[in-house]
Amino acid sequence: MRSFLVIALVGLTTLSTAAVAQDQGSGAWQPMTFHNFQTPSKTDTLQTLVWPDVIREANAYVTTELKRPLNGKNALVTALSSTYRDGSRTIIVSTALSRDCDSGANDAGAEIEPSTCPLRIVTIENGKVLAIKTATGCYADHADPDIPAKNRNDNSYTRFDPAAGTIAFRTNVGGRDVPGCARTYSIR
Repeated sequence: MRSFLVIALVGLTTLSTAAVAQDQGSGAWQPMTFHNFQTPSKTDTLQTLVWPDVIREANAYVTTELKRPLNGKNALVTALSSTYRDGSRTIIVSTALSRDCDSGANDAGAEIEPSTCPLRIVTIENGKVLAIKTATGCYADHADPDIPAKNRNDNSYTRFDPAAGTIAFRTNVGGRDVPGCARTYSIR
C-alpha cells in the first residue's frame, strides 16, 4: 500500500502545471484537461490512483471479448480532469469515457450530446488519500477530429469553492451549457 501511495504522489507531480496551478481565489471556471491512457504509465496519478479499475476492465474487454492484442498498450480510455490545491490538500476531479458511460446520440445526423460517465473526486493530504468519491458527470469529447467545427470547443469545466467545500461542474456543447450537466459536489 505504501508503494502505491508513493507512486500516486509521484504521479501527482506529473500532472500538467496548468492543471495543478489553477487559481482558487478567482472562482473562475477552469476547463478540464484531456488525457488519453493508451500509453501505460506507472507515475500518472489518473492511471494509478483514479482510474486503474476502468483501464483494467477496458483492457480485459478488448483482449477477452474482442480477442484483439493490445501489444503493450492500454485499450482506449480517455479522461478529463482538473486538479486544485487547498493548503496541504490536493483535489483531483476527473470523469472518464469508458464502457460505463451513457452516451448521447451517435447517429450521423444527430447533434453532438455529452456522455454521462463515472466521475471521481480524490482528496489527498500529507501523502494520504483522504477520500475517493464516485458520482457521475458529463463528458464532452472535443479531441475527435471528425466532429463538426462548432463542437471543437466543447468541454467540461470545474470551479472549486474552498470556503463551501464544493466543486461545481458544467459542460458546454456547441456553445451552450447543457442544463443536465450542471452539478455541485461536496468534498467534505
